[in-house]
Amino acid sequence: MTADSPKILLAEDNPVIADVLRFNLEHAGFQVTVASDGREAIELIGQERFDAIITDYQMPHVSGEEFCRHARQDDRYSDIPIFLCSAKGFELDTNRLTEDLGITGVFFKPFSPREVIQTVQAAIDKRGVAV
Repeated sequence: MTADSPKILLAEDNPVIADVLRFNLEHAGFQVTVASDGREAIELIGQERFDAIITDYQMPHVSGEEFCRHARQDDRYSDIPIFLCSAKGFELDTNRLTEDLGITGVFFKPFSPREVIQTVQAAIDKRGVAV
């Protein structure tokens, strides 16, 4: 990992899932910043520039959907890859979220960290940011 490695914001309130994803993403060469809830994630995108966002759908204070809406209103985040993680596979309207918020992809729990890394890397590669 170098100073110009892609920066990922990971917004996840479950510390075990956050640690597993952070470890695997860092091992794959990404710089990872973890927010423990949606409110902290909003603060972080105001302070720093990220190349991609992975956010849990259900979080305290500000939901993943609300956080995504906020991020997409900021010109710096209007077109970066944003991924949702959710345990609500059958309840989530992924088509609506994709259309309304430009969600790049959804990972349903339990998911493979390898799948997350490959999918995030492919989306970042498509934008021309190298790991």
